[in-house]
Amino acid sequence: MLPYTEAANPITADIDISNPKEIVKKLEECDKEMFSPKGLDKEKTLFSEDILRAMVKVAEVAKKLIFQSDSGKSLIIMSGCGTSGRIAFMMARTFNRFLKLTEKKFAYTIAGGDQALFTSQEAPEDDRETGKNDLIKACEGRSQILYIGITCGLSAPYVAGQLNHCMENPEKFTPVLLGFNPVRLARDLPIYGWQKTFLKVAQELELLSEDDKAFLINPVVMGEAVTGSSRMKGGSMTKIILETIFLLSTAASDFSISECKKILKLYEETCKLFYESASNAVSSWMSWTAHSFNADGHLYYVGSNGAGVLGIIDATECPPTYGATLDDVRGFICGGYPEYENNEGDLGQLGENYRINSDDLAELLGRGPDAVKHDTLIIVAVGLTDPVLKELQENKKLGSSIKNVAGKDVAEKMKVGVVLLLEKDAQLPELPSFLSEIFVIRLPISDEVTPNTACSFLTSTGAERLKKSLFECCAKWFYNGTSTGAHVRKGKVYKNFMVDLKVSNQKLFHRSIGIIKRFSPGISEDEARNFLLRSIYEVDDVDMTLSSSSILTHIMAAAPKDKVVPTAIVMANRKCSFQESQRALSQFRIIRDALQKLTQIK
Repeated sequence: MLPYTEAANPITADIDISNPKEIVKKLEECDKEMFSPKGLDKEKTLFSEDILRAMVKVAEVAKKLIFQSDSGKSLIIMSGCGTSGRIAFMMARTFNRFLKLTEKKFAYTIAGGDQALFTSQEAPEDDRETGKNDLIKACEGRSQILYIGITCGLSAPYVAGQLNHCMENPEKFTPVLLGFNPVRLARDLPIYGWQKTFLKVAQELELLSEDDKAFLINPVVMGEAVTGSSRMKGGSMTKIILETIFLLSTAASDFSISECKKILKLYEETCKLFYESASNAVSSWMSWTAHSFNADGHLYYVGSNGAGVLGIIDATECPPTYGATLDDVRGFICGGYPEYENNEGDLGQLGENYRINSDDLAELLGRGPDAVKHDTLIIVAVGLTDPVLKELQENKKLGSSIKNVAGKDVAEKMKVGVVLLLEKDAQLPELPSFLSEIFVIRLPISDEVTPNTACSFLTSTGAERLKKSLFECCAKWFYNGTSTGAHVRKGKVYKNFMVDLKVSNQKLFHRSIGIIKRFSPGISEDEARNFLLRSIYEVDDVDMTLSSSSILTHIMAAAPKDKVVPTAIVMANRKCSFQESQRALSQFRIIRDALQKLTQIK
């Protein structure tokens, strides 16, 4: 049986031939599965007693570490790869700011270091020794540590190495595994240079969890809208679970499963209200962005606080997922690196795509109208108190640059839109006339189910933090819907598979083999692997030396290359050479159209 995180979701089987409104509806149905998946009588889901109990127990451990007077000896550290690592960073940033303690209690590690917060650095995901060393370094001087390893598919060797280190040092670490598959479906493939698989590590942790020496939080949320794209439900569910745990840990009074459930129900209600309020806005921006991509335009997100962070995260995920360029989608945050607060600080010296200040966007736009391509889109996602809103209202640097570029020809040159996330009765603020599109997303949460009333066990600041988190989820769903739908409309997805993915780590290597096999009738898994290697090395025969090389070697060769998987699919279907496959693909701009025309896929 395929892991749930790798399974194709029947809801989106025809997403590639759906119109924008239909795509949004399918995304809505998929997101609702986070809270109430169907047909899972024997699996643990979000509201299962075991999952809720584990969340409460982890919150109790976190509370002790946060509030004990230990002169900086305790730490809560979260870790992951790709999206999981970026959400780990965001949660550490969020709760250090929320608590405002002299000594920071939250930390993160991410495979590939802080570069992975802005561009794909996915190969280190496969290095369990690096994971272990990163954890040891992050925990220097700390003696009591709550470690939360995040891997949606229960598969990342980087996290496996850290979990194993925690279990070998129980006097120092309380390990938690957070993901979205049952343990039996954890990856059971050899980890390079090690005798263990992730399955073995997960089974060891599951045994420890029986005595509360470790904790397992792994609700099934069903397949992603685009198969395997855990940046969507996986990322959202990770944020929701971690926010809930840490809000409980800072509650004003005692808490139990009942209080945990109340917070989660607010997220469920917000998801429903978001799609009721925002579907038209998402479908419109999805359509405009697809048109922009096809005209070699760009999509820019700019925001403040959590919305700004999530915009950068969404932009970072597009190249490895859809083969997008680093310039297709970019995210910016008001305040830049001092506001971002990542471990390594300002990385702008690494290149243009590491420049994330809203002032950098203003500078880009300030190079003059000729520097900005037609069909460029800018989405500003804000609440009423966000600094970036003042930038626009008071015609400061960013607002002035947008105004100068837009001029009188905004409809032809750029589309600049504000997505306002407002409470039910909030008054619409005055906005400048150069903004071409304004979408107001109101969340009409009733008085009975606001954070302040439904979650009276939280402090007043905790209730405000929960409210901000609900709005951040809305921003994430807006970004995800826009970029995912646009790439689907551009033809980067076939059925609900991301066939133009980058083969940049072990997970994606094995996923690629599965995709080639699925779309090449009658071939075996070994044959699919052979076609993948032929495409990676641009050869027609794979000799023993290549075939017996390590997966790491194959990944290093594949990571910089484009259209590796589509090329392999065409070779497998047409029984043609690498060069013939490349020539055939070059005739088509849209991958979906190419595969339909060049293969036996129906």
